[in-house]
Amino acid sequence: GEAPVDPLEPPKFKHKRVPRGPPSPPAPVNHSPPRKLTPGDMAAWKIPPCISNWKNPKGYTIPLDKRLAADGRGLQETTVNDNFAKLSEALYIAERSARDEVESRMKMAKHLASKQKQKKEEELRKLAIQAKEERARAGPRDDATPAQDEETRRNE
Repeated sequence: GEAPVDPLEPPKFKHKRVPRGPPSPPAPVNHSPPRKLTPGDMAAWKIPPCISNWKNPKGYTIPLDKRLAADGRGLQETTVNDNFAKLSEALYIAERSARDEVESRMKMAKHLASKQKQKKEEELRKLAIQAKEERARAGPRDDATPAQDEETRRNE
């Protein structure tokens, strides 16, 4: 026999990797013979600095024409849809008609108010005439002094 193996016991041996053999030599990189850079080549390969309308981490002062050129606004042609004109025309017409309606409603309300006022005045006039006639029929009051009588006449 073999003694029973404890599963929680750490391993007795470490796994070691075998070192690799030397690699195959790298593939040769063939370069064309070096040549001098001409100013034209330098200009062709020049990358312009990044200009953003949002970030300027180095705090450079950038002319506005360069900033505007950065977002490409000048490259696209802006065309206004003719539906905008239709919409504004329709809104204008609607506003005018609404104004006219409000105006006519106001005229009607004024007309009705004046009619009611006239009606009331007429009723009051009739009542006043009726009261006068009744007083005339009743005759002068005996208990009233001439001063009181004059005052009632003034109030009418």
